[in-house]
Amino acid sequence: MIQGVFGPWDELLAKDRLFPMQSNKVMQSSLRPVELLVLQGTPFCNLNCHYCDLSATSRRSKQVMPFELIERLFCQLRDGRLLSAELTIVWHSGEPLTLPPEYYEEAISRLMRLAQEGGSGAPRLHFDFQTNGVLIDKAWCEFFARHRHHLDLGVSCDGPADLHDRHRTNWGGRGTHAQTVRGMDLLELHGIPYNIIAVVTADTLSQPDAFYEFFAKRRKQLTGFHFNVLANGEDGGEGVGYGADDRDRYFEFFRRLLTLSRREEGEDKLQIRNFSHTLGRILAAEGEDRPRYVAEGTAPLRQLNLDALGNVTTFYAGLSVDTLADLYGDGNGFGLGNLNQLSLSEMLSSDKLERMINDFAVSTRYCETNCDYFDVCTGGFEITKRLKHGRFDAGETIECATHVKTLIDAMIADISEHLEHVD
Repeated sequence: MIQGVFGPWDELLAKDRLFPMQSNKVMQSSLRPVELLVLQGTPFCNLNCHYCDLSATSRRSKQVMPFELIERLFCQLRDGRLLSAELTIVWHSGEPLTLPPEYYEEAISRLMRLAQEGGSGAPRLHFDFQTNGVLIDKAWCEFFARHRHHLDLGVSCDGPADLHDRHRTNWGGRGTHAQTVRGMDLLELHGIPYNIIAVVTADTLSQPDAFYEFFAKRRKQLTGFHFNVLANGEDGGEGVGYGADDRDRYFEFFRRLLTLSRREEGEDKLQIRNFSHTLGRILAAEGEDRPRYVAEGTAPLRQLNLDALGNVTTFYAGLSVDTLADLYGDGNGFGLGNLNQLSLSEMLSSDKLERMINDFAVSTRYCETNCDYFDVCTGGFEITKRLKHGRFDAGETIECATHVKTLIDAMIADISEHLEHVD
């Protein structure tokens, strides 16, 4: 066990608190075992998508995460008993397939060995790749097939060519739809299932039927489908971002997808995770023991990120140290520290982490007190509120209104209409 993992919380300074510092016992209970570990094998990407979270400079970098860095983090998590019994390791934040299959063969082998060295309490490891699909070839298909029992694959595709090619371009500005579809076809040829993530743009809102049908035709090969609305409505530029005036358009888009989905029957229907997960939250919202989705969704350590340079972040999967870089006075945003300079134990006993936990708790308390959608909210808007309102104890943003409130309203309207027809 790493000594002092949870740190001397009672001794940390309470300067500039938004509410009194929590007790050592409460602070320790805030931390969760790591369930999702995001590793940035490389920030480099072969595409230049208009809405990418990573900067163009970052996506040009060919930095590769050393195996020793992966091992260092995993061993500190393992020896500190900070790993969940089920651990998903995701390669993301850059195009993972720009590195050769041999890199991941070695990384997976090392991680499996280190997990087993932990003894009877070893976590069960599962691996996940999110790719733009352009570089998929026979060698990659063989790699995915070899690891099919402990690996999931996700492909990013925005639908038909006119939707996809508008924003998912290569560095020369040319569309990539044909290459992505070729990769998806190769996966199907080799019997490799995959899930889809599709970004919704202004053009998508105008073509819900074409958007839906494109993926529905491939539903037998898909393990799931998720449409993605940008986390920050101002990002992505014209045609991708959104504002308060677009709320009705999103409502109608969600309603149309629900209608199209209901027309299909049986196990082969396109499974839209946005809807199934939202329905689950609605059904679970009743009762005293209802889940606290907002608090659990951003519980510290539950989702942990390590970038190729050694920077460690938590709260959100894929969170970069560039976000609100100067908020805590060190130029590293929500970074806990760099693993090349600090141990994980030192990061977890830092004043900075305590301040971040405090800020997130302030945000949660405000929403719980003031928002009627709190019990069905996924959470994840703490940083957005700070960006838009300049404070954590703040209310609605267009992002939470679009992602959560409008989607909930559309689903409830759809359910009500369906029940009326049943009666």
